[in-house]
This record gives sequence, structure tokens and C-alpha cells, in this order.
Amino acid sequence: MAVRIAELTVTPTPLRPGDSAHARCRVESDATVKRVYALLPNGSTITFSKVSETEFELTQQVPWDAPSGTFPITLVAETEKGERTTFAASITIS
Repeated sequence: MAVRIAELTVTPTPLRPGDSAHARCRVESDATVKRVYALLPNGSTITFSKVSETEFELTQQVPWDAPSGTFPITLVAETEKGERTTFAASITIS
């Protein structure tokens, strides 16, 4: 089995400027996943912390000047063998 991002949760929903956003994802892979990161609409990346072999999470403050709307994000999971997969999602800021 190749690496796969099986699930993503983001709370609270919707996000608001100044909120502490918590994201958690679950991966499935035969190989060890070394990192998961999110590609944000502004081109920046945020790296998730590894909680277990299959769970990664992050807590990040939503910028006070974040605009309202629904925005695409892309998660990337990378194994120690160099395999990568992406997972398209969106976040809503109100």
C-alpha cells in the first residue's frame, strides 16, 4: 500500500481570526511516514507534529487579519522512502 492521508479534522469550525486552530490527520502507509505538512493559500507551509505512527497534529493561531472565506489547502505526507501523497481540503474562516 502506498502512503495515504485517510482523515483530516480541523476545529473549531468555522475558524475565526485569533482562534487557536487544531488540526489532526491520520495516515495509512506500509512505510514509516516521516512528516506531514500543509500548503496554505498564501504559499507558506505548516508542519504537523508526529503524535504516533499514524497520527499527526498541529495547533496554530489564525492570524487576526485573516480574510473571511473558504480557502483550499493541500496536505502532503512523506515517507522515509521518499513516497509522497497529497490530500486536498478546505478551511473556512468567518
